[in-house]
Amino acid sequence: MASALFLRRALRREGVFRDRGQPLDMLDDVDLISRYRFPRRVLLELIDGVDAHLGPVTNRSHSIPTQLQVLCTLRYLAKGDFFSEVGDIHGISKSSLSVFLPRVCRALNLFLDNIIFPSNAQILIRMKEEFYGIARFPNVVGAIDGTLIPIRGMSGEDEPIFVCRKNSPALNIQGVVNAKMRYIYFYRGLKAVSTDKKTVFSNYIHGHIRISI
Repeated sequence: MASALFLRRALRREGVFRDRGQPLDMLDDVDLISRYRFPRRVLLELIDGVDAHLGPVTNRSHSIPTQLQVLCTLRYLAKGDFFSEVGDIHGISKSSLSVFLPRVCRALNLFLDNIIFPSNAQILIRMKEEFYGIARFPNVVGAIDGTLIPIRGMSGEDEPIFVCRKNSPALNIQGVVNAKMRYIYFYRGLKAVSTDKKTVFSNYIHGHIRISI
């Protein structure tokens, strides 16, 4: 019995703790923007804003701090790298990254709930003037575009409505920006068979503009 216990301990794989860099301490704003799409000031604001949701609740000395969780998530979203590449850059295992990445995305969505379509008539009039000043095109309050985000295939009665024009399953994502290229409306989860023209005149935006102006 004792010999078997000793053998198991001898064969046990020791934990390997990687060296984790601190990008905010080593990179300037130019490098941070190229890697994470945001300067230091914005990154620190994001980290502080989600720390209450992501801060480690363990006494272990090698827990992953909020800063690295946010930076790894932003790197993945900005570059579309594999988990293994993002993990290697920041000294984090692929399995750890797969665990906290969805949690960080949810925390960021809660913190960045700032995409609001204006309802004030004066603001909408000013938006029209800003667009007119750019291209002399009247009565424009936003520029709309969409993109198809590939998703995993599904089964069931709803499968055909999520097959896009490229004959693959996808979601149609729609966004609207003002003259300063700031998002004022964002809608996700549209069926792939929907088009921008059909969507913009059948969802919330059309009725909202008609009421506000």
